[in-house]
Amino acid sequence: MFAEGLLSGRSLHSLCSTTLVKTNEFCKRVGMPHVFTSLRHATEKLLEAEYFLGRCMEVSGPYFQYELNAFLSASRNVTFVMQSSMSKVSGFSDWYAEKQAEMRTDAAMRFFLELRNVSQKQGPVSYVGGSTMKGGYTYRFVEDRLRLPPEVMGNDIRVSCAIHLVKLGTLLFDFFKDMPFDACPWRAFSEDGMKALDFEWSDVEAAVGLAPGWTNVDLPAEEKFKHLRKEIEPLDICAIERIASNDLRGDSGPLDFSHMGADGLIDRFAIHMADAGLRNNPRAAFLRSIGERINKIEGRR
Repeated sequence: MFAEGLLSGRSLHSLCSTTLVKTNEFCKRVGMPHVFTSLRHATEKLLEAEYFLGRCMEVSGPYFQYELNAFLSASRNVTFVMQSSMSKVSGFSDWYAEKQAEMRTDAAMRFFLELRNVSQKQGPVSYVGGSTMKGGYTYRFVEDRLRLPPEVMGNDIRVSCAIHLVKLGTLLFDFFKDMPFDACPWRAFSEDGMKALDFEWSDVEAAVGLAPGWTNVDLPAEEKFKHLRKEIEPLDICAIERIASNDLRGDSGPLDFSHMGADGLIDRFAIHMADAGLRNNPRAAFLRSIGERINKIEGRR
């Protein structure tokens, strides 16, 4: 019996990869037209970006730049990996084209997507930082190779990164809601999934490495899928939904951005460092920022 085969310890391939087949040649040999897909690797990149954002909260000096570069790379790869994983999914091209159109209208998202190219190919990301009266450091992007969108100006870099991460989480969560069986093979292995994706039992057998005809037993379909799902790693949809809902976490727990408000001195410093006449003279840019800050304070009095 099918269930007895599982209980006797017969080896099944783990379904942890993005696609649940070994090679295209294998698919052709067994005549399997359907390839099961997963958002697993795109989710890993999302969680990787969250990890590096958490590290940005803990470090300062050159280490902040290292962690920021890592965040930019991981966050950019979320969409790269998603497109690669879902390239053969029916309807994905049109679905993603609509999302791309939305992202193009979002100046902050375009900025972050382009910032990764600067970080990887052109040199360090331009930013300034300084200590705050409340302790710790605050950082601002400096307009250099890329124009700063209004949503980024005056925000601590880590706050802007967090907002971008939530948008990426929302992108993955939207795809899961619209195409759950393409996003998660664990959910695809069900009667609803079989109907939606139009696959056969032979596809299932090939995907998990079972001999042809293994599932041809007198058991209800959902009972067969119940056993098969034990061999599949479910998509961590809870992590995707958590990030999409702005519940970001690090090693020490939820990330707290409440102390990262406006800082007039650092904001002025960032503005002056974007000035072509002061860009190569940070000392002069900082002194001018201090002078303007003093004048503003005295003017209030």
